[in-house]
Amino acid sequence: MAETLFHCDDLLWRRFAAICRARDETPGAVLRDLVRLEVQRNERRKARSDEVIDEQLLVRLRLLVAEALAEAQDWPALQSALRRRGLRFQPAGGGLNLIDAATGDPLAKSSQVGPAYLALVRRFGAGFPGHPRPGLAAQALARQAGR
Repeated sequence: MAETLFHCDDLLWRRFAAICRARDETPGAVLRDLVRLEVQRNERRKARSDEVIDEQLLVRLRLLVAEALAEAQDWPALQSALRRRGLRFQPAGGGLNLIDAATGDPLAKSSQVGPAYLALVRRFGAGFPGHPRPGLAAQALARQAGR
């Protein structure tokens, strides 16, 4: 185990030592816990940032989806317009993922690059063909009709 020395203001150290005594812990044990927690927090932050989609890619995908949506009046027309751009939508959970048509790799959620799934359902007046959760579309359309 590494032994580390550091400088600390005397008053601050006395207050810290008093807190440790009140909790029946040694300052070393508390500091080890703090170091461990900080390393874990940093690793979680790094893992989350690694998951974030490249912003330049998102901008390009948003443009491609917007172009496809401008041409589409229904789901088949949207899928066709996306295919011409090397993309397609695929059901995922309660929504859609935008997929690279050539590789099948997921690129983004529909809501990251354009309207969310339920907004598209309302626009086209129907759920995505073959979506595993057709009840979501039915609820969205029923709410829309009830307005």
